[in-house]
Amino acid sequence: MTTSNLDVSTLASASYAVLRQGGTSPTAARSLLDLPTATANRFEQLFQRRPRGGQDPMRPRFARHEAHVAAVMAAGGYPVLAR
Repeated sequence: MTTSNLDVSTLASASYAVLRQGGTSPTAARSLLDLPTATANRFEQLFQRRPRGGQDPMRPRFARHEAHVAAVMAAGGYPVLAR
């Protein structure tokens, strides 16, 4: 059996980023990973410093939310580009 040279904090930080990128709220990620508040705050700051603010701009989660889609449709729908 081999031991890993990875620091536990590195693993926690990576797990935090994976949870956040998957759409988990900062509070839920902290709770799931059982992180102290100060550590979770540091991870959130690092996550938000990533390019594009941390969230993947190609996957807008709000657009899949039924209430949002209903509101957009009520306001005239999504724009259509002519070819």
